[in-house]
Amino acid sequence: MGFPANIFLFACMFTFTLWNNIQLSMENEFTAHYSSSFLACVPKSQSKHTTVLDLSQKNISELHISDFSSLPELQVLNLSHNLIRELDFNVFKFNEKLECLDLSHNNLWNMYCQTLAGLRHLDLSFNKFKTLPICQEFGNMLNLEYLGLSATMIRKSDFRGITHLQLHTVFLTLEDLSHYEAKSLTVLNTKNLHIVFPINKNFAFPLLYDGMNTSEKLELSNIRYNSTDFPFPTFDPLKFKTLSLRFNNVDLSWSILVRIFTIVWSTPVEYFTVKNLTFQGSIQSTTNTDFSLLSYWAQSVYSGSSMKALILDHIRTKVFSFSQDILYKTFSDMNIENLTISDAFMPHMLCPSSTSLFQYLDFSYNALTDEVFKNCDTLTHLKMLILQRNQLENLSKVSSMTSKMKSLKHMDISRNLLYYDENENYCHWVGTL
Repeated sequence: MGFPANIFLFACMFTFTLWNNIQLSMENEFTAHYSSSFLACVPKSQSKHTTVLDLSQKNISELHISDFSSLPELQVLNLSHNLIRELDFNVFKFNEKLECLDLSHNNLWNMYCQTLAGLRHLDLSFNKFKTLPICQEFGNMLNLEYLGLSATMIRKSDFRGITHLQLHTVFLTLEDLSHYEAKSLTVLNTKNLHIVFPINKNFAFPLLYDGMNTSEKLELSNIRYNSTDFPFPTFDPLKFKTLSLRFNNVDLSWSILVRIFTIVWSTPVEYFTVKNLTFQGSIQSTTNTDFSLLSYWAQSVYSGSSMKALILDHIRTKVFSFSQDILYKTFSDMNIENLTISDAFMPHMLCPSSTSLFQYLDFSYNALTDEVFKNCDTLTHLKMLILQRNQLENLSKVSSMTSKMKSLKHMDISRNLLYYDENENYCHWVGTL
């Protein structure tokens, strides 16, 4: 077979494969997913019965009424990760059954609004809006549950049109926040609030306080603060609504980290999660500021704190020399039921100095050895202990660790370096295990 024939055969095979992929992806006439990333406009080949249309991660820059007018049954439309700059909601006026519309990760900076009465999920996050893209027409979307937004300025008046809506989740991305009017978030009526701060800028503390006054569940991402000028305003913690608080991607000095923890511990927050934490700065400060705050934090934990569970996952430090007992004692003496410190390279943990309320401890993915909790008789309420993937070795010593844990029922010591020597002492597991 000659060279031209090879080229022809390859072209036929490529065309057949591409067409076959499109056919397979559209095998279900109610769902249309286009795997090709070369689309620059909305294809016209959808079935009129299509209910789910995925056009994400394409090169679509414009939308027209004709793109969706033949899809009266459309319920879910994903246009995320495209190049759309302007949006006229009239393009969806024939899609009366549309419930979910995802326009996140585009270049949107301008919108012309119209009420989409059936919409439950609207995502406009990660776009180029200067002010919050909240139209007066959004107030007529009484079924709306999820609202994703993005802006560089936030004013209280921006939320005026939707304060009456009973939202489930508000997702707010702040690519380059230049202005925030105090108390703006508090006018929202939502159970869940997730704020994503700019990656390389100091996060705005007022949004933390206002967020905790807004929703039962608050999540903050990209928490960084390089300045030594820490705003520590007076506030009434009893007015805070947040019961579950989560921080993602945190990079703070030890001093500021302790300050934030003191704030959280004095509020009604019951569940506190910190994921991907990096702390820096001196732990043994030349002043007593850190220690007095740490003492205040500890005292608030011991006396009337609402905290039930603390999760610290994936912890890294830029501090190479410090007294680890400061950290160990801070956590071992916490008066809470559930504590998780995972993936932190932690080599040891102190036994609580008095009878502890701990019922659940998870220290997985650390560097704990057989000496952890040796001769510890203050974990009498502990029911579950997870020590997966540490540096435990001697099974007999590990069993002795449990002998005084009178309530222990579940224990995970998998993925360690365990061995059992028959010539040594027998294992002494607690009878409740």
